[in-house]
Amino acid sequence: MVGYLGNEKGFEEKILQGFNSVEELIDKLGNLIKDHHKRNLLCSNTEKPSVATNYSKVLAEIDAIGWEKLSSVNHDFTELKLKMYDSLNHQHILNVKFNNNVPEFFTEYPRNVNIEWQEDTSTLSEMYSLFCQEAEHYQDFWKAMEELDAGCWVLEPENPSRRDTYRKISIAPNVSLKIEVDPNHPYVFPSITWLGSETAVSKFREQILDRIEVWDNDLPINTNLERLLEISLPLKQTLDMGTENYEVTCCICYSERLNGEVPSRTCDNPNCGQSFHIFCLYEWLRSLIQTTRKQGNKVFGECPYCEQPISCNPPAS
Repeated sequence: MVGYLGNEKGFEEKILQGFNSVEELIDKLGNLIKDHHKRNLLCSNTEKPSVATNYSKVLAEIDAIGWEKLSSVNHDFTELKLKMYDSLNHQHILNVKFNNNVPEFFTEYPRNVNIEWQEDTSTLSEMYSLFCQEAEHYQDFWKAMEELDAGCWVLEPENPSRRDTYRKISIAPNVSLKIEVDPNHPYVFPSITWLGSETAVSKFREQILDRIEVWDNDLPINTNLERLLEISLPLKQTLDMGTENYEVTCCICYSERLNGEVPSRTCDNPNCGQSFHIFCLYEWLRSLIQTTRKQGNKVFGECPYCEQPISCNPPAS
């Protein structure tokens, strides 16, 4: 606030004057901001305000919520961030953007918060309360994902956010598993996708199918997976990299990550088993016009490493 009105002559003296109530302070601040904004517009006829903001109303709304909940605000009060701490002391941010005095809301929750703004009756304080309630709804989900992050080697996402509902985890050399967790029922058996050559993943897939009744909804996801697969999931921080190669490197670009993604397509030839980024393999196969054929968007060709047949769907846009 002070930075925004820093050029106001005598602003500090004005703001330090005594006030009889908080409402009087808010009214005066609102008037100062509007006067300052008008003078800026008069200085340059070419600059037009993109959004009209009711400063007094916004200030009153923040006051009702509590100024300690305000994380940040932009220079014209059209965008602000409100923070809260849930019962596990996790911080969450509600992003508010005003468009002609009608706010839009953005959160990092795994599902969109159903916030319906009624222009004449809704208040920012009510929306903030709903935001806080939704945070408590996802406590079990965030706990489950934190247990998963701590109990295995997460390949993707590289830097998980509270919105992310999936994890790609390492299972064995050149074998990984994508887990999609239901935020509303985080401890039930999740949706899973095996990544690796068919030869490498078939035994793991069959073992889960044969032992699915072992799954216990009261246990962490990583513990259940270890019980189903009868293995100890590898942990990157404790794994002895000298014994087995758990690092997956793309055999086309020779890097582990491309745009944050690890190689997820593996040659099915048991004597090869090399891994590739989807983007790298798709572009490689498309470039080999004479030896590549297409069926829909899917391309078919030869493995760059062993020259055995391999296919690839286009990378996700």
